[in-house]
Amino acid sequence: MTLILIALQLIYPIANLFSQIKYFFQKRAALKKHQEIITWVKTQNLPLDTSADFKLPTRLLGITHNDLVQVLHSADDKYYVAIIINHSLNMIGTTYTARGLFVCDSPLNNKYLTKIPGVCHRINILGEYQQPYPIAWAFTNLEVEHKYNDYLFAVYRQI
Repeated sequence: MTLILIALQLIYPIANLFSQIKYFFQKRAALKKHQEIITWVKTQNLPLDTSADFKLPTRLLGITHNDLVQVLHSADDKYYVAIIINHSLNMIGTTYTARGLFVCDSPLNNKYLTKIPGVCHRINILGEYQQPYPIAWAFTNLEVEHKYNDYLFAVYRQI
């Protein structure tokens, strides 16, 4: 049993390192292609005030962890896209973290950006979409790691 625990303590950091390296390269690709993604999403004719998962076209595959993006087309005709690049489970298996980019087709309204002084900024888009809303997690409590501009954010969410 002790040998298994020691092996896990050695394997987890190595696996985590590989995961971080993969995330770095996928994030770079997503940063280069985020505008192409949002342009493509807008051609998918998602009705106003709805959300959906979309499988990316062939030319954009490999950017997200599962080749899907989560899209919200708001009641005021704005598009929000969550590009989830990496999912990970912490070492003891109690916290699941999704990391990626959050992209808008227009500047993110400040009412959706919650500022917690000294802690973080969070993106929360609540209550404007129809029910049921199967992928609400992709647009609520997203902690902002980095704000590139008013349209593009590096985000993560612990589930």
